[in-house]
Amino acid sequence: MEEIAVDNLLSALKAVKKSHVKDLHILYDEATDVMYVNFGPPVPADDTDLGNDDILYRYKNNKIIGLTLTHFSKR
Repeated sequence: MEEIAVDNLLSALKAVKKSHVKDLHILYDEATDVMYVNFGPPVPADDTDLGNDDILYRYKNNKIIGLTLTHFSKR
């Protein structure tokens, strides 16, 4: 049976709780090493900005709806 790093997971979940996001969806694509984070159900964005941190900030109607983190395992 695969083990889960519970301490690391609990730290991440506590950060989510502090963010006050009510509906969070996270998907990690191991093949491309990309983490997708959606604030609410995944929906197509109508705008995207690339931040100085190389994170893609996705927007719908000028409201942030998610993040795309490339090279996730190296962050």
